[in-house]
Amino acid sequence: MSAHDLVVSAAVESPSAPGQGSMRNFSLMLALLAAAAPAVFAFVSGNIWEDFFITYRCSLNLLNGNGLVYEAGRPLHVFTSPLGVLLPAGLARLCGTEDPHVVMIAFRVVSCAALAGAWWLAAGRLSEMRALLVTGLFWILDAKLAAFSTNGMETALLVLFVVMAWRAMLDGRMLLAGLALGGAMWTRPDGFVFVGAVAAGVWHFSPGHRPGWRGWAVMALTAAVLYTPWFLWAWQYYGTPVPNTIRAKGAHLLSSENLGALFTYPWRYVFGHSTVHDAFLPPYFFFGGWPVWLEWFGRIMAVAAAAVAFWPRCVRPARVAGLAFVLGGAYLTVTARAPWYFPAWQVLAYIAIGGGVAALLELPALRGARRWWVIMPVAGVIALQAWLFVAVSVQLREQQRLVEWGLRAPLGRSIAQAARGPGDTVFLEPLGYIGFFSGLAMRDTPGLCSPEVIALRKGGLLSLSGLAVKLEADWVVLRGMEFLRFGADERVVFERQYELWQVIDRRPEIEAVAWLPGRDFLLFDAYYSVWRRRSPP
Repeated sequence: MSAHDLVVSAAVESPSAPGQGSMRNFSLMLALLAAAAPAVFAFVSGNIWEDFFITYRCSLNLLNGNGLVYEAGRPLHVFTSPLGVLLPAGLARLCGTEDPHVVMIAFRVVSCAALAGAWWLAAGRLSEMRALLVTGLFWILDAKLAAFSTNGMETALLVLFVVMAWRAMLDGRMLLAGLALGGAMWTRPDGFVFVGAVAAGVWHFSPGHRPGWRGWAVMALTAAVLYTPWFLWAWQYYGTPVPNTIRAKGAHLLSSENLGALFTYPWRYVFGHSTVHDAFLPPYFFFGGWPVWLEWFGRIMAVAAAAVAFWPRCVRPARVAGLAFVLGGAYLTVTARAPWYFPAWQVLAYIAIGGGVAALLELPALRGARRWWVIMPVAGVIALQAWLFVAVSVQLREQQRLVEWGLRAPLGRSIAQAARGPGDTVFLEPLGYIGFFSGLAMRDTPGLCSPEVIALRKGGLLSLSGLAVKLEADWVVLRGMEFLRFGADERVVFERQYELWQVIDRRPEIEAVAWLPGRDFLLFDAYYSVWRRRSPP
């Protein structure tokens, strides 16, 4: 540890240091806001992400004695996060109800508390008030962090464990780092990637003060003790420790396209477009309906975090966080652009950017009035972050009202009422709401709960019409664009086997909303047709 870091650490952590009381009080205020902001977002939007209902169906099967499965009698590892499925089950038992609305309220309380704890851990390593303020404002006003921490995803827990690992490794507390790594693995099977990126940053920026091999061994052993029981139990129970979700989605990870993108990642990070830029953009920005210039916001934020990692004037905690974010961007390049993957990387970027702004304001050339050359642009970017917070809350509020409660949940109920029994099979892509509210036997693509679909896709059968016909599903649910993609021959074969049963169209209601940022994301799920298998002659 350098002399500068020792001075900073003493100033932050010593109870007698000047300004320590005000720093602590300010950190506490921001911790409360870190919990309050997502709570407000959840109250305004009411959003429950469809993936929650995939895991929650597994949770209820566990509570009702059917095992930790999506469909009774089919031992499949349908969920990705062990904590993501066990926590709702525990909350349902604690609340004495299976009502998803009640369970979601309890889930949100836990998630908001986790975010407050994560912020408190981060704040203890931020060197001074300006870094605290900038990091805190970006963190609190992040729409994806608020949304995916309170809509049923495991995001808040992952953020807590990643920040805990960052803080513990900086402090040399390797037992705590091992607990954080184990917790991250319980939260996501790829949790080691997040913690590994932080560990790489700590290793790189601590040449004279790295944890010894015993420290790293303690960390690894502690994590293994925590996670191995689940790993072995899942292997015995499901026949594999690998979640079916990874088997369904993971085939593209080492594709030639992804390997090419990984090879050009450094160039595209600065000069082109990289998935790491999307970390700062609204969820599913690529659907459209947002100002195109927002792409520059994502690029500027990503480059700023990287610049901190390579600027020696910045304090070590900020540089570690910045390098971890850059390494995380490489991982994001080869994984799906799912918005709940981003926040655990984003908070590291915010820590880096806060440290970078503080270092800029210490430059002799920016003393006095010249500080406004830094303050005003930073204030403008934070204002944009606040606008995105409001805009995304409106987007997801309307998505919940018009698409989830107005289309997919009632669609699931209507199929359940018309089905011959719970054994009726339904082929579709959007598994969450329709699968939960129908309670039927789902056969989804790409195969989250359906190994049959995974096998067919690996065999080269990718078209939705071909999969539906091959599976002989009783019901087929298609988005409008999915049906339009059928070729003429495919349509003939499909309509020979299936008859149109119902159409639900919410496009007029979506178009009627006066101000709806990201409207195209809602339009993607606004039109569904339901097809029923024809009775044999």
